[in-house]
Amino acid sequence: MSGEPVVSGDEQLTADTRPMIIVGVDGSEDGLRATRYGARVAGKRARLHLVHAVDDAVLAGAWGVVYDPTILQQAGEKATEAAVQAALDTGIDPNQVTSEVVLGNAAAVLARQSESAALMVLGRRSVSGLERMFVGSTSVAAVASAHCPTVIISQAVNPDPTGQYGRVVVGLDAGPHAGRTLEWAMAEAEARGAKLEVVHVSEPKSTGLFGRGSVTDEARAAQMQAAREGMSALVEEARAKMPDVEVSVEVLYGNPVDALAGRTGHADLLVLGIQSPSPARAVGGTIRGLMAHSQSPICLIP
Repeated sequence: MSGEPVVSGDEQLTADTRPMIIVGVDGSEDGLRATRYGARVAGKRARLHLVHAVDDAVLAGAWGVVYDPTILQQAGEKATEAAVQAALDTGIDPNQVTSEVVLGNAAAVLARQSESAALMVLGRRSVSGLERMFVGSTSVAAVASAHCPTVIISQAVNPDPTGQYGRVVVGLDAGPHAGRTLEWAMAEAEARGAKLEVVHVSEPKSTGLFGRGSVTDEARAAQMQAAREGMSALVEEARAKMPDVEVSVEVLYGNPVDALAGRTGHADLLVLGIQSPSPARAVGGTIRGLMAHSQSPICLIP
């Protein structure tokens, strides 16, 4: 198999009805890695649309310098031309690939594009040290407002096609979107022919005045037992729809970022749920931490 996921659906899909995969490109190596990933996902069954946003906010500089929009347009066209070539190098049919340069804030442009997409793919710059505390603002804003599943991938961390481990990890909480997230992850594992590892991390609960108290062993055991029962019920419901996927379940106690990031070194994809799109939606600390520290691509499910 190719190692990348596939888009499922009716074999009789026409060019106009094929699902669309959006890739945000910016001329960087991370954008090209995202493009190659998106092209492999598309295969023969989806359209690939490459988008470069020219932020109109930079047309007027802080010192009163007005930038020529033609120059920015030309730079955007060069970025998309390089991305188109990177896509074609994967073997995708040229008729499946389109590109455009759009004037506007990158996150807002991608959010609009995601409304009609089956998947969006974005590149993530690989950094180290204190820089890991600050994930790129465009990626965070795009994820926060996306209307479709969004994959974040890094050229430096993930330069080759994924799939070598045959393993998809999904981090689940007890929120209302857990069932949707699990079903997407299970379908992805089935499409890849991979095993699915379901991981739930119960965080220590604060007690006492100002949260300075410690949790008793009995309370911790009860919290873990409730989590196991909840995860088991979710998994059994999903298994009824996709019984051929090999699934394991693990309930841990501790910090979700540490626990999940530690599993991405031998995973092809980490799947996480995020709240439904809204202007006020914020990306929480766990998501931001995993966007910064994951060693595998991440797919965030709205």
